Amino acid sequence: MTLQSKTAEIQEKARRHLSPVMTRVTEMVVERAKGARFWTSDGEEYIDFVSGVAVNAIGHAHEAMVEAIQKQAEAFIHFGLNYGYYETAANLAEKLAEITPGSLDTVFFSNSGGEAIDGALKLAKAVTGRPGIIAFEGSFHGRTMGATAITASSSKYRKFYEPILGEVYHAPYPYPGQLRGVKEGEITEYCLGQIQKIFDLRIDPSRVAAIIIEPVMGEGGYFPAPPEFIQELRRLCDSHGILLVFDEVQTGFGRTGKMFAAEHSGVTPDILVLAKALSGGMPLGAIVAARELHEKWPAGGHGSTFGGNPISCAAALANIKILQEENLIERSSKLGERIVTRLRSSLKGLDAVNEVRGIGLMIGIEFESSIAASAVPHIKQKALENKLLIMNCGVYGQTIRLMLPLNIEEEVLEKGLSILEKAIKETLSKEE
Repeated sequence: MTLQSKTAEIQEKARRHLSPVMTRVTEMVVERAKGARFWTSDGEEYIDFVSGVAVNAIGHAHEAMVEAIQKQAEAFIHFGLNYGYYETAANLAEKLAEITPGSLDTVFFSNSGGEAIDGALKLAKAVTGRPGIIAFEGSFHGRTMGATAITASSSKYRKFYEPILGEVYHAPYPYPGQLRGVKEGEITEYCLGQIQKIFDLRIDPSRVAAIIIEPVMGEGGYFPAPPEFIQELRRLCDSHGILLVFDEVQTGFGRTGKMFAAEHSGVTPDILVLAKALSGGMPLGAIVAARELHEKWPAGGHGSTFGGNPISCAAALANIKILQEENLIERSSKLGERIVTRLRSSLKGLDAVNEVRGIGLMIGIEFESSIAASAVPHIKQKALENKLLIMNCGVYGQTIRLMLPLNIEEEVLEKGLSILEKAIKETLSKEE
């Protein structure tokens, strides 16, 4: 069988039997991946600036993670945490208690970020006895029913599924791109005022169980909330007995130049939700909170068959060890600054580039909304033609987001950035 016929065969099987509901970004057939590169079944090599949507923080198939997965698989693959303890889950829970902020010392494991979000909402409601949840416009929290209800980055995620979850309210996120007419220096005050408006007009704060926020907006546009806004949220929640929940599914484990984005504001949430880079590619999510909070969650009030799978936990332990021993969190901070500086310089003078911003290796290139709908898809396609995989985000698709492995090799990074810069310049020259 030729490489081309093998590719065609796999594509045909996939088109016939995989549900078309999944957004299809490319038609590539991926055969193997290593570090920040992958190879298709027809022998083509690509650079990966997507990292499984910010999952592969230490790149594809890191040797230490592969070894940890193999070792655990040889011992046993699945048991179920409600039927007994096992070492990888206990050790990972202990490690998360060690590295997460404040007194967050107890963990419930799930299979994904969306599941963990749903569990966090259930925990907040069970503990407080309150029905209300406040989330933010532009936020993305997942596709399970609870996560869909609090997501507000596009109506397409809710279409067909209403009514979903009641007593959910959305306030503006402190992102200038979504707050037309609000002066930059007044954004924090304005957004806090809108939360107060929800209290005044929609739901009394004594009925709100939780306020949930992405410390750095992910799909909505790759924009960090100002530290002072996060600090004021903490004070607001404390004053009303509301639990503060951080969705760090995309921002955790060094992505922002800190182990967790919470560290940028110095604020510890009541509940921290983790997934994606937690286990570097294996299915795993986590709900982390103080012991006293978890003890108020009635036994049997939540559960999971596969949550805390022994292989996923082994992978997560190896992943965290690599992040720490190879100083990848510090590298994320320094390398991110260098990349942003380079892109600002190389793209300077392009009027259609609204902003280049980054916090660690969570980097966004935002384009003027008037041309984004036509320009961004062309940039992505041109990059792909030159063997670079990139993705965009933003409520209007206006931001190209870079989700690089924290240990990306310098020569691969240099080549990828050059392809990206060329794709942007060539596309924008045709748009003008």
